[in-house]
Amino acid sequence: MIGCGYCVKTIRRGRYLYFWHYEDRGSRREQVEEYVGPLKDAHAREDVARRVAAYVERARAAMGHFVEVTRAEMAVRA
Repeated sequence: MIGCGYCVKTIRRGRYLYFWHYEDRGSRREQVEEYVGPLKDAHAREDVARRVAAYVERARAAMGHFVEVTRAEMAVRA
């Protein structure tokens, strides 16, 4: 699975940012949540945006590689 995002959790009247993404855990993929910081913190909000952008760039590269491999395999089977 490919995917990422963020969520805001309310804990004891405070609101906190978490970045979530999928990663390999043994033989399966699991959704992982990482605490980033308080929602009010501008640095935490910037960090979430950077993490999402980095994840999307890695996913884009991985999918590009997958497309190349698929095309090569299909060319051999023709």
